[in-house]
Amino acid sequence: MISTGIDLVEISRFQKLVNQETFQKNCFCEEELKYLQKIENNLRTMAGMYAAKEAFLKAIHKGIGDYSMREIMILHEESGAPKIALEGQIKKDIVYQDCSLSISHEKDFAVASVILLF
Repeated sequence: MISTGIDLVEISRFQKLVNQETFQKNCFCEEELKYLQKIENNLRTMAGMYAAKEAFLKAIHKGIGDYSMREIMILHEESGAPKIALEGQIKKDIVYQDCSLSISHEKDFAVASVILLF
């Protein structure tokens, strides 16, 4: 079975959130926070990573609150390509064969698309 999820977020929404430690710690794991610090909390990247997490939840037919956003990690290959890694309860509950993630930014918006093969 194949499942897809897509999410679109307004980048400006993250202008206030970037300085809220509670938001960052509730949404991003330590590795993601280090990556965001390395790129000086780039709002486009943060918005894209958040959209990817929501797109993944949509692909598994779940919503915010069903799992901790920190359990869905948006990591990056050496090439810069994003990838999804899971930890915690979601890793135990959701088993898939392959995952494709694409993130894009344009002016005021970031979009992410996830395709899962079960």
